[in-house]
Amino acid sequence: MVKQLFAFLLLFVFAPLAFADNFKVESIAALKDAAVAEAMRGALEDKGLRVIDDKGKTVCDIWFRKEIPVGKEEIPGASFGQIVEGTFIGVINFPANTSDFRGQGIKAGWYTLRYSLILQDGNHLGVSPARDFFLICPAADDKDPNTAMKMDEMLKLSRAAAGAGHPSPWYFGMAISAEKDLPKIVKNEHEHVVLETALKTKSGSLAIGLIVIGRTEG
Repeated sequence: MVKQLFAFLLLFVFAPLAFADNFKVESIAALKDAAVAEAMRGALEDKGLRVIDDKGKTVCDIWFRKEIPVGKEEIPGASFGQIVEGTFIGVINFPANTSDFRGQGIKAGWYTLRYSLILQDGNHLGVSPARDFFLICPAADDKDPNTAMKMDEMLKLSRAAAGAGHPSPWYFGMAISAEKDLPKIVKNEHEHVVLETALKTKSGSLAIGLIVIGRTEG
């Protein structure tokens, strides 16, 4: 019964009403900008993804890691608990100021994405149906792709990215679309703009839906 309720909640949050009107995703070339450390660039796929809004402007550019290390451990309340917390997932660039899933302002620039689990406490109750998040960190301060970052350091860097006392969270869950149709952009019933794509791991691919525009209702 609990598993069925959890699956329903995920569907409720990510069920696409339709393709995001006039939003689209395009393939872009390899990341070569020196603002990102060479070791980080070397760990990324040869092509990235560009999310473009209904006015033709770039929302963000994302390059995911070539192969994300995973284990077998299951984490209560997490959809992707096989990923070790603190793992480097990719790099994202915002060409203009934006805001994260918490509604915090994020300055234009380069950031890394690392996997994190939301705390299970009263302050985070109702924020999301699952515990999986990416925390962004300033790319200039994150240079080792092969080590899972310790929690204290990850929180410190993500707070710096947000310029606030709270880290910058970016929620993602299981993609609703068939993997053969990815990548694509959809909107859910909360009008969140969701980038659906597949991450590569040693044990296979993980189809995810990452909210790139939208904030928590909780």
